[in-house]
Amino acid sequence: MAMNLPNKITLLRLPLAAVFFVFFFDQPLPYLFPGLNPTPYHHTIAFFCFVLACFSDWFDGYLARRTNQVTTFGKLWDPIADKILVTSAWVTLVANNAMPAWIVLVLLSRDFAVSGLRMMAAQQGVTLAAEAGGKVKTVTQLFTIGFLCAHYALIQDFGMELTRPGYHWFEVWVLYPACVCASLVSGWQYFQRNWNLVQE
Repeated sequence: MAMNLPNKITLLRLPLAAVFFVFFFDQPLPYLFPGLNPTPYHHTIAFFCFVLACFSDWFDGYLARRTNQVTTFGKLWDPIADKILVTSAWVTLVANNAMPAWIVLVLLSRDFAVSGLRMMAAQQGVTLAAEAGGKVKTVTQLFTIGFLCAHYALIQDFGMELTRPGYHWFEVWVLYPACVCASLVSGWQYFQRNWNLVQE
């Protein structure tokens, strides 16, 4: 298997997810190195790591299509890298009380179900590439995570009290329903279009 540039960019999201997780909490470093002070503006650093990972998600696909370097490895690992990044972000936000846990449970349950479908397809020699609904779901979730992380960083790192009703209304009545609907609809599309794999 040739590890081309798009595939390398895909795999770059894995360490970026780890860096995001560490800096958002900023807890593992003091535990590993006693006496080490927390990194200033570590939530902001985590936010920019997440933005960079999101950019890599768009760029690797664009580069693969533009240079005709679409591979089976890329089709398989691109959604896996996305799931690792997004799952790390969801868990981080729930742990910091910045996201309702039940919504994350719904979103992760859908991802596990689709991952199971991909495994069944792989056993039959079929690679399920990302579909339009899945891409909409990913964009919706990445935007939601970015918005919540930016909101949290402004409060924690810069002391901005962003508690106006407008922010809460936008999160509860726009971002959360959009994530849940996009996730469930795209999951239904995957199973509807590939139900023959389940029957076999």
